[in-house]
Amino acid sequence: MRKYGFWGITLLVAMVLTGCGDTDTEKNILENVPDVADEVEPDASSNETASYLSSKEPESELFADKDNLPEEMEEGEAAMVAYNNSDETIVETIPDASIDLGLLREKNSDVSAYIIIPGTSINNPILKKNDSNEYYLKHNAKNEEDSNGCIFMDMGNEIDFTDPVTCLYAKSGEGQPFGDLVAFSDPDFMNENKYIYVYSDEYISQYKIFAAYSTDDTERPLVKYNFYDFSEYQQYIDEVFSVRDMTAVIDNDLKDKALTTWNTITLIGIDNDGSRQLVQAVFNGRTTIN
Repeated sequence: MRKYGFWGITLLVAMVLTGCGDTDTEKNILENVPDVADEVEPDASSNETASYLSSKEPESELFADKDNLPEEMEEGEAAMVAYNNSDETIVETIPDASIDLGLLREKNSDVSAYIIIPGTSINNPILKKNDSNEYYLKHNAKNEEDSNGCIFMDMGNEIDFTDPVTCLYAKSGEGQPFGDLVAFSDPDFMNENKYIYVYSDEYISQYKIFAAYSTDDTERPLVKYNFYDFSEYQQYIDEVFSVRDMTAVIDNDLKDKALTTWNTITLIGIDNDGSRQLVQAVFNGRTTIN
């Protein structure tokens, strides 16, 4: 998106007023002066899980045409593509798992990826509905009605995990898909279990955990922030690293990495009392699936 400074606009006005330049040139210049896009105000958040997750239209619709993003968002997209095409590889031992996404999709076409967190019972497919953040609160990965639900991706995220912040949700009560997230509130546990692995069609990606804490904030992060604007992304990361909750465990050594990679995941456990248990991790490398 082009921007016109003060002197550019002044010259344009002078040309029009004095009759300088031919009519076709003036018309072409005027037609290419960009309009200022209206800001989209987020809806008020709700304490109800379903309305919290479905507030506002899907971000994938708001920013569907990523070839024509506003200038500040183009910078974010370019940074994300460059980093995700880098040769940074995983050096730690990858979980010994045979994940066949194709086979899983034969049972449910909404399967987008698979997640494993060593040291926990989290070893599950990730589902995504493009038009709903409510469906998989009440259905399992087999598409069966199930009050425990399953792990699912925010409908506003891309399934290739190239967004600056990818949000994964699940219920976090005892025995539920994200029931083990609370374990990361123990610093020793988080230090011993630092990594999250995401299996996609092409890669196994490793994420290193930098924060675990609880919150009563029920607003969708993808609604609250425009993560493709680096200033807003930085504000978000600053807020995470300034959390002062007594149960928060923060690895301050990873703040710079979270900012420079511009690629993180946020696991959001939805508790029965309405609170959220968050575990956040930064992209740390990947390996190609043979």
